Amino acid sequence: MIAWSLAAAAAVLARAPSPPEPVAPVARTFATAADAIRSLLGDAGGVVAFGEVHQDAATAHVRSALVRFRDDILPALAPRASHLIVETWIARGDCGRDEARVTADVQATTERPPETEDAIVSLLRRAKESGVAPHILEVTCDEYAALANSEPSEGSEPPARSSRGGAALPHAKGAGGGKVDYARLLDITTRHLEVAVRQAAFLPRTPERPLVLVYGGALHNDLHPARALAAYSFAPASYRMMRGAFREVDLYVPELVLRLPSVGKEGWFRAWRRGAAPGRVVVVPRSDHSAVVVFPRDPSGNPNGKPNGNP
Repeated sequence: MIAWSLAAAAAVLARAPSPPEPVAPVARTFATAADAIRSLLGDAGGVVAFGEVHQDAATAHVRSALVRFRDDILPALAPRASHLIVETWIARGDCGRDEARVTADVQATTERPPETEDAIVSLLRRAKESGVAPHILEVTCDEYAALANSEPSEGSEPPARSSRGGAALPHAKGAGGGKVDYARLLDITTRHLEVAVRQAAFLPRTPERPLVLVYGGALHNDLHPARALAAYSFAPASYRMMRGAFREVDLYVPELVLRLPSVGKEGWFRAWRRGAAPGRVVVVPRSDHSAVVVFPRDPSGNPNGKPNGNP
């Protein structure tokens, strides 16, 4: 009986679809972010994984993608959503020095402004008030210990910060004298997100609320990750698990992504440059199940629309 069940599971996985092929990037513009998201999702169900470039202290004055998602997009999707998974966890103090060391190191290295934490808390609260069950990640004491005390192995360095990640960081000296292995942290985050998506997908959902929403870094929701980044994305496995009922939507704030030299190499970038219009939200599809949404640029920001480091 067990052997038959394993064979049946293997057969189902073998028939699971692969992510759709990329399409030529063509920009469309919309008056609001809610209109843009509605155009992408239609009446779809399943998982919608939103990704951002994380804000830091240098961009704290800019209205973040997180705040725009909370204020502009969640209200449009909440009536159709049952669950919201947010890429964050709470330091509860149960894991002693290792937890304190990792928490302090990550805060110092990411330079996450206090406003980000406030926005996450209010996002979770607004989701619950809208009838959407909020979920966060749970880091175990063993994982804190591994992050705080492990010596990073050769080749474990994550890639440089990029528009597909926003969270890829170098190893940094920990506040307690140890080193946090950020490649391992990204791996742990990815595995927790994949598990959370799987669990939420099998929790009750009514026909009126068929969506599971995920919000986190654009590194983790990538349906077509580069080989060097593939280990950090839960999207391909989740796409197969959901049998195609999965969509990737990256939310980009120009003032944040234009600071990253690698952004000029992205396929959506030229399409956005050609299609951008003052005050309009731009949508650039990557495939039938993947798209970039670029918010309007602040008129007082970078006037050339060029990433730093590019001619």
